[in-house]
Amino acid sequence: MILQSCASSSSVACNIYITSAASASLPSLLSRAQDHCRQLRLRMQQQKQQKQHDDENNRIAAAVVHAYASIPYDRSSFHLAGRSDCVAEVAVCLIQNALDEIEFKNKSNDDDAPSATDNDRSESRHPFVGLVDHVAVMPITCKEDFVLPTHSAAAAAAHEIGSNIIQSNSINVHYYGLACPNNTPLATVRRRKTSFFNSGGAHGNNISSGQKSRNDKGECTIGTPVNFVENYNIRLTPNVDFSAAKTLTQALRGRNIPTKGMGVPGVEALTLPYNRDVTLGGNVFEVACNLTQPKTGSVEKIEEELEKWIQQQKKQLHSIDDKDDNCQYNRDYFVEKAYRVGTTEEQCQTVLKDAIDDDEYWMQYDEQVCRRFKEFLGHR
Repeated sequence: MILQSCASSSSVACNIYITSAASASLPSLLSRAQDHCRQLRLRMQQQKQQKQHDDENNRIAAAVVHAYASIPYDRSSFHLAGRSDCVAEVAVCLIQNALDEIEFKNKSNDDDAPSATDNDRSESRHPFVGLVDHVAVMPITCKEDFVLPTHSAAAAAAHEIGSNIIQSNSINVHYYGLACPNNTPLATVRRRKTSFFNSGGAHGNNISSGQKSRNDKGECTIGTPVNFVENYNIRLTPNVDFSAAKTLTQALRGRNIPTKGMGVPGVEALTLPYNRDVTLGGNVFEVACNLTQPKTGSVEKIEEELEKWIQQQKKQLHSIDDKDDNCQYNRDYFVEKAYRVGTTEEQCQTVLKDAIDDDEYWMQYDEQVCRRFKEFLGHR
């Protein structure tokens, strides 16, 4: 049954982040979520036939827009979009299946005698607070009918998901953004109430954290940011050590604008280790960015600051080795890859307006998402 407590007329995106990229259950989680979306779309088609002039039924029920996994970070994500009530229903089922089927290997600094392999994995894992680490529910504008985004519907969907997690699994949920009374930012909640910034590869960023969860599955942060949050990572080369990587992080952080005169508006950045087999490039560092104001603090702005940073690094190297060969220190010398993670609002808008009742389209789309997800999981 579709959850009825959310405002069904509003469209939302929902990103679910799982602290695992090795579980054999992950492809099945995706396929079952896709089947669930397919059933909801069929139900919507039947309702549409009965109520041809009901505007509420002139948009897609739910879809899995994208699925992603990172082996080095031991992290996967599922990106949903559609009507807030339908998206909440799919999200609850996906999360419950993950909690039931995936073992949460949570090695921490105070565990007894962790092995060398466990330490290596812990050092490179993406920061986390639990197995189902983070759920973000964000309003999106539907271009086909120009319905304005409704934050209240997104926040209600976030609470619907959170309450189900709490009731079914006794997991502590920390709400943030518009889903909490004080509109507390996600970074603040993570810092004050969780051990996020002392977990995985984040320990080197020198950010104090709250208490560590003792639940077998950890905790979860759930909320509704003010804007659609985008993610962008910059993977550096072995030529860039941790100290140099941190200077790029500082150059991108939006909070540094008033105090240091540098940064990109709304960008939150962390320096993380990205550990791989030497045959795949070896161990490097990444600067992981949350774009909380993507309209003003965009990927293009990040790229501009990245180029400035590259020029600064080149000057420092030239002053050390006293060489005039500018070609030696080009972008590829410093940056292996800069790439988006997850979805954008525009991507969700496109999916929501395309081929609403075209079963063949959705079959091909789902197969494409599933194939790419398996490629991410198999890229070692």
